[in-house]
Amino acid sequence: MDAKLFEVAASRARGYVTTGHLPCALLAVADRKRILFQRAFGPGGEEEPLLWERAFPLASISKSIVAAGIARLVERGTLDYTDPVARHFPEFVTAPWREQITLGDIFTHSTGLGCISLTDFIARGVPSEEGCTSLFAPDPVYEPGTRYQYATLTYQILNAVVRRRLGVSMSRFLQENLYSACGMTHTAFNPVEPARAMPTVDHPADTPERLRRFGDLEPSGAGLWSTAPDLIRLAQALLTPGKLLTPEVYRRHTDLRPSLPAVGGDGVSRRTWGWNREIRPEFTRQPESGFFHGGATGTLLWLDPEADLIFVFLTNRWGSGNEHCFITLDALYGAA
Repeated sequence: MDAKLFEVAASRARGYVTTGHLPCALLAVADRKRILFQRAFGPGGEEEPLLWERAFPLASISKSIVAAGIARLVERGTLDYTDPVARHFPEFVTAPWREQITLGDIFTHSTGLGCISLTDFIARGVPSEEGCTSLFAPDPVYEPGTRYQYATLTYQILNAVVRRRLGVSMSRFLQENLYSACGMTHTAFNPVEPARAMPTVDHPADTPERLRRFGDLEPSGAGLWSTAPDLIRLAQALLTPGKLLTPEVYRRHTDLRPSLPAVGGDGVSRRTWGWNREIRPEFTRQPESGFFHGGATGTLLWLDPEADLIFVFLTNRWGSGNEHCFITLDALYGAA
């Protein structure tokens, strides 16, 4: 890749900080074997290399990290994407219609479950494992597996499934089955080193105490913290055949699932069992081979196996959107 494109991308990221759109910005580019480029900008757009060592709130990138861990269980035959949730967590079936919901439906956001808001989840302190049934409305929003409606709290069901099958928390499961395999040392539901955690701007958990309590609930759909090096290690492990997943399970984990109409009629889904393949209008040179997940804190993790390209964008303002991530990434593919 032309090194000049790295500088164009860095200039775009810096611009979002100097204009006040973002409080900071970190971008990194890697391939399967090494880091190719990294740059970080703090207040005023000044370079701030120490951001490389800081833990950022990932928001929904958490979903893909948890999904990678679950893929390891699929590989071992402990779980399968087609399994009904009820097979592993019988108490989940509080009404007959819930018997239809599969583990795969959680990843494709097609469970039919209506959820409480994330703000209510934080305020109520709902248990993250067996008590998660109280997060969902008794009646379906739609028939499971037939529609798409983005949902964060359905990932709490996975916490209960892991507890039932393995007898451990999601946190411990990820540490023992994913982080250790990838060499990830600073990824957790609460920052491993609190003094090096980036403050989260405008988070629904609006005090340090509420933010810690949020992490204690192990919110698998939105609550992980991590560093750029850890995210790169995860992506490199995924893109290296056989290192984390067999080719067959990797394919099942990352291949596009059948599209479903969105609730409300706004387009169709483009999801895998763990990742997003949505077409982004601001990403003018988006290749079909790439997949990603973004987060509400303005974060993005992008993987393109054909180009052997990994891209990380981290910042720390809740509600920032992801447009800036894709416009920055577009530069790496040669967009003017």
